[in-house]
Parts: sequence; structure tokens; C-alpha cells
Amino acid sequence: MVKNPKVPLFFSLLICTIYFFLFYFPNRSASENLQMVAVFEPDEAVPLPYMLDMIKPADTFKHMVINFLSYDYYFYGYPYFAYSAGMTLPLIPLNLIHSVPIIMTTLRQLVSVLPMLAAVMVLVYLQTRFNSYKAYVLLIFLLSIPAVVQNNLWWHPDSLAILFAMLTIFFLDRDKLRFKLDYYLAAVMCGISAGIKGIGLYFFLTIFVYLLIGWLARKRTIIQTMLSGMGYLVAMCLSYLVSNPLLVYPGIRQKYFEVMREQFNVLKSGYEVIYQIGLIPALKSAMDYFGHWLIWIAILGVCIWGIIRGPNRLLQTIILTWAIPVSVLVFGVIHFKYQYWLPVFLPLFSCLATILPEKSDIINMLSKLKRKVRVKKNLSGCILIIVIIQVVNYGISDFDRINQKFHATELNPAIPFYSLAINALEPLIGGSYYVYHDVRMYVPETPGWVTDAIFELLDYDYLKMRNFDVVMLMQERINDYLNPNIIGLDSEAFTRSQIFYEDANLGKLQGYHLVYRNNFGLVFVKEQLFESEYNPQE
Repeated sequence: MVKNPKVPLFFSLLICTIYFFLFYFPNRSASENLQMVAVFEPDEAVPLPYMLDMIKPADTFKHMVINFLSYDYYFYGYPYFAYSAGMTLPLIPLNLIHSVPIIMTTLRQLVSVLPMLAAVMVLVYLQTRFNSYKAYVLLIFLLSIPAVVQNNLWWHPDSLAILFAMLTIFFLDRDKLRFKLDYYLAAVMCGISAGIKGIGLYFFLTIFVYLLIGWLARKRTIIQTMLSGMGYLVAMCLSYLVSNPLLVYPGIRQKYFEVMREQFNVLKSGYEVIYQIGLIPALKSAMDYFGHWLIWIAILGVCIWGIIRGPNRLLQTIILTWAIPVSVLVFGVIHFKYQYWLPVFLPLFSCLATILPEKSDIINMLSKLKRKVRVKKNLSGCILIIVIIQVVNYGISDFDRINQKFHATELNPAIPFYSLAINALEPLIGGSYYVYHDVRMYVPETPGWVTDAIFELLDYDYLKMRNFDVVMLMQERINDYLNPNIIGLDSEAFTRSQIFYEDANLGKLQGYHLVYRNNFGLVFVKEQLFESEYNPQE
């Protein structure tokens, strides 16, 4: 305990402020134009035009409101787009709305970093009440998790969805089985989180257990428990609908849920090829973002200990019941991505506060060290040392991630490849051409060029239908789809694509001539165009 709880809060806010501004510099890099954004993160580049359409100039106030409500990109919920658009509105009077670097920096900072800081501060409050040194120790621990750092380096809905998920936990803990206003505020936060990216839907086990505990503790009768459960569901559904107002229209509602189903099926089965699902395939990637699996077991053990003997058993119960269904989903049902497990790992990691030694215990432990008393006798001290070692490893990983973002344009071969390709296409400069390039190839706006890029697999039918003049392919993508260990979702279509990629890999694309190739990519020109422009008749 400290004499003045405002001191840990002040220093925690100071740490958050410094942390927030430190991310400004890496978040401004590699964003010279939309095409460059697409090279490094297509998930940022694709929805950006939809968000900008929400705040485009309108003739009347009515049309302005209609624009702001119509985002037309249903992979993520309306709160994400509305909040993002609201954060970029101040750029309009400053005449900065057309600056891609400023837009992307604003979105990454205010839509990813800021809500993540708020979510972490909620967890720190829940576990420490800002009444001891544990507050800033836990804050630093949570902010150093590589998955948190990585998530701070892009514009994506995860931070916002996580914030509302943590607020759900906050209000449930604050309710203390009273089933009053805080209980229904938790339902509202849960509905908004579900409306952003769906993660709020996985609180079902938490609410069931919460209601069960209330009944077993004789806080509610069986009828009251059932009514409270129905009340939570109604409040959650209403907040879901209010936060996604376009769902009142049947056509949009149908399209919205079709997109949601399609997205879930892609995560479950794969996109064009079958994804590997399960703990073993996910383990290496998960350890890159969350540390060694032994730390996970230790954290889980701490959470269970907190349920049995900790000072806030209800909070640890809420966290564990939240973690179980999401973890089963992430490691057993869908293809692993670090951001899907982040809403679980953060609150689980925050449970470490329950076994961190008090300041007086640390002083006593250090005094015993002078008398050569073995530290192993102090379990809390040992766990603290192990966690500190892990956090140091986190820091090394974090430095590498941020450094890579700083030097992204220097390290990514896509950037210099464009200049090399232009040199190879010199005979075509000044003409009007239809150009295909893979999504992660850097092809900025070029005079006379109309470009196309798709996420789907290519085949000869697509090339014939589009009749491209120039085709630019990534060698890495060719290698990926020629990997004998991968299986296509549609075997017939995948076979057609593999024929295409096998020919491309040999440099013998039907109807095209290879004019340039290096380790990164290949450039093909249509045969007729090559003959007329590269080998003109004298």
C-alpha cells in the first residue's frame, strides 16, 4: 500500500503518455502513399477508402449524415469505422486529409495505440487499484508484450474491441454479484465489443458462471437468475444494434451477416488453401508474440491460484471463464493469428499482480540475500524474477519489431523492385497499359497505367478475361502455391492455378514474354506488345 494512491496513477499515466508518443515515429514510416501501405499491410489499405468516403464533402447536412452512416465494408463493425472517421475529421479543416502519411499515423495512434493503453489501464486498475508499486510494474509488463507492440503498429479494430471487452470485465467485477446497473453496463460494453469484431460474443461462459455463482451464493433466486440472464442478453443485443444502426435495414443486415459467416468460414477452413489448425501448428507463432509456453502455464496457474486463494476471486474467475472459450476458438477451431488471442492473454497476464511481492517483502528478501539466504524459499520473488527475465526477452523482440518498422522501406525488396521493373519496361513508358501486380508489390500511380491486384489465386482464365498488357508476380507467392504440402480448398481450381504458377516460375507464361526477373519478382509483357515495342520492325 502507498500513502497517496494518486502517485502510482500519476506515474502510470506518465508512462502511458511517453509510450504513446514513442509510437508516433514508427507509425509514420512506410506510408508514403496508399500503394506503399498496401505492400506492408493490405488490411490497412483496403478499408481506408471506405472510411474516407464517410467524411467526404456533402452538399447538405442530410447527405453528410448519410455518408457517415454508410461505410459499406462489413468485415468489421460500424463502431470501428465511425470512431476512425471521427479521429480523422480534424484533418479536414487543416487541409491534411489527403496526406496518406498523416492519415495513417493518426489512425494507428488514435485507433490502435490509444485504446490499447486504455484497455491496459483498466486491467491495471482492476488488479492493483493503483495503490502500490505493482501498478507501474504490471503496466510495463503488459505494454511490453510483443503482441501488444505489434498491434500498435497498424490500423485495425482489435484495440477498440479489446477495450470494450476489458470494460465488460471491469463492470462485471464492479457489480460484485449485485446484478444492478454495472451488470447491465457490462452487457452494453459486451454488445459493442461484439459489434466491432465479434469477440464480445465469447463472454457466454463468463455470464453463465457469473449467474451460477450469484445463484449458489443465494444472491438471486432461480427465477431472478433467469431474468437477469435474459436482461443481460437483451441489453447486449440492443447495444449491438445501436452501435451498428444500419442493421435495421433488412438488405444490409442480410449482407452484413453473410460477410460475417464468410469471414468465419475462411478463418476456419482457409482462404484458397486449407489452413493448418491446432496448438502445434500455432505454437511457434504464438511464442513469437506471447513468450515461451511455460510462461503461459505459469500465468494460468497464477489465475487459478487467484480463484482459490487470491484477494479478488471473482475477478480471476471472470478472466478465466473469458479465456477458455476464446482459447479453444483460437487454438482449436480457426487458423491462429496473434490478435485473436490478445484479448485473452492481456487479462491473464494481469493476474500476475496477485502474486507480486509487496514492497516490504522485497526489502526483506534483499536483506536476506546479504546473509546468503536462498531466494528459492520466496515463491513470489522467484516468479517475479522469471517474469522479469521474460519481459527482458519481450523488450528485445519489441526493439526488433519497432526497428523493422522504422526501416521498413529499406528492408522490403518490393520498394526497389518497382524501379527495376520500370527500367525493364522502358520501351513502354509514356503509353497507356493495363497492368496486373500481386497485392504486396509496390506499384504506385504511374502515368498511363491502369492497375489491378487481387487476393485470389491467378489462372489463365483470369488473364484472358482481363487481357493485361503487363503482369508482375511475386516469387514468394509463386513458391507458396507450388509448395507440395499445401492443399487447395477447391482442388480443380487450385490445379488450374498451379499450372499457371508453374509456367510463371519457369518464365514461360503463355502469351507473355519475361522481360525481368530477380529473387523478389517477375515482369511479363504481352507477346504482341513485346514484339512491337521491344523488337520493332525496321
